[in-house]
Amino acid sequence: MSGEVISLLLSFQPDSPEFKSKREYDIQARRFAHDIANLSPQHFARGADTSQDILEICNPAVNTIAYIFPLQYRIAAAGGTFQSPKHVSDQLKPGGALWNKAVNFLENADPIQLRYVGAEWRKLCTYIEQVARFTGTPALAISPIRSGMLRLDPTSGTFTSVHLQFIRICVETRSYAAANPILDNYIHSLPGSIPQVVRESLEFSVPASDKLTNSGEFIHAKSGHSDKISLPDLQEYYLLGSHAYIGQRQWAKAMRLLEHILVTPVVTGVGNGLMLEAYKKWVLVTCLVHGTAKPLPRTTNTSAFKGIKAASKAYDALADAFADLSNLPKLRAQINAGRDTWAEDGNLGLVNQLAENQYRFYVARLSRTFSAIPVSKIAAALDGTVQNLTTYLEGLIANGDLNASLEQTNRPELGVVLRFYPDPTKGPLAKTEKQQLQALLAQTERTNLLAEQVKSADYRLSLTKEYIEHIKRVNKKATQGGGGGDAMDMQFEEPLEEDLMQ
Repeated sequence: MSGEVISLLLSFQPDSPEFKSKREYDIQARRFAHDIANLSPQHFARGADTSQDILEICNPAVNTIAYIFPLQYRIAAAGGTFQSPKHVSDQLKPGGALWNKAVNFLENADPIQLRYVGAEWRKLCTYIEQVARFTGTPALAISPIRSGMLRLDPTSGTFTSVHLQFIRICVETRSYAAANPILDNYIHSLPGSIPQVVRESLEFSVPASDKLTNSGEFIHAKSGHSDKISLPDLQEYYLLGSHAYIGQRQWAKAMRLLEHILVTPVVTGVGNGLMLEAYKKWVLVTCLVHGTAKPLPRTTNTSAFKGIKAASKAYDALADAFADLSNLPKLRAQINAGRDTWAEDGNLGLVNQLAENQYRFYVARLSRTFSAIPVSKIAAALDGTVQNLTTYLEGLIANGDLNASLEQTNRPELGVVLRFYPDPTKGPLAKTEKQQLQALLAQTERTNLLAEQVKSADYRLSLTKEYIEHIKRVNKKATQGGGGGDAMDMQFEEPLEEDLMQ
């Protein structure tokens, strides 16, 4: 590689004292990315695997923009078309030189510079996924892609097409826990359009600004970080995310994601297949969380769910049987009667969880009446053995599902006694004051973060054309003596577009 090209690639140094402001940094970063993108690919091939190799000279953590373009070229030259497994060279396979460089880049790239090479970042994540799939090891793509996502956006709160790629791999490979660092974060923004005047005229709003509180301000429709996304894409992400939580028996988190699907705005008054699947799982999961099915969230479209509920009567009946603790055999009968339905819907494992957890709610209901009760009495009521029930109760206590203890008495007629602790400061689940304070501080931090995200969303809403038109109408009414105007009309005058990246 010529010294002139190397000088160009190293000419942008993010910590250069020449950058007196973030606005100046932004101008230079855009110009630099444009210049590198327009270099002939042949420049990146020269000096490969020598001391003049730009991938050896540049540091991806410092020269992020300069590094990613030659890396993309090398990947393409090494078989990055991915027409078939045989087109993937050894360099690009997991453990190969280019694979390792790509992984190192995603793990260590400068987050600020990544905001200026969105299309290249997304393409690199896709390369990693495709190579891992072609080599029959898709799970190896999870960690690099997750690192790349969190490097760009530590909150992973702006939904992109990479989110969907990532969760598909996690569910496909049953690497459920590996998805948590992304899934546990709230989706607070979609990559919509950003007014040009805001992005280019204000110091605090350029992508390099330290004042940006929301990743949605630098991940948008024109940034290249995401392919086009649609409403079903977001619904699929939540549905697959619920699969991951269900696989870990994190019922409450799964329920939250499923509710996001149920409250999706519906223009036609008819829910789609993803909403139907989400509702069936939601009925089952709410039973596991609350002991009974709950009413639909108030913001759901009632007309859309008439058809969905009509197609889910078997699940509603199953929930009724689960909640009827006075007739425990009824649930078993319902499960057996609809076994083909549960299997066809892919919910048989979740339905079996109802059978395993019904006793948990039965025992929890006893805690409202008794402070302690012999295990033999519970076993008699459940038509089971003391030994099996004792093992079951030990599991509930160990998993934190029951704040109680098992005590061996000296009275043969009582045997082992289950003692409940309704006071949360006592029993095996008791927390010290320090632990309670830490939990309170953590919750406060999450609440403050959500408040900032809401504030940022409100600000972005105030910049949209629709909101500005609404303000004009309100002011016009006020001028004409019509009062202060009504609330913002959120009805769509035209059919809602499937494409969310306007």
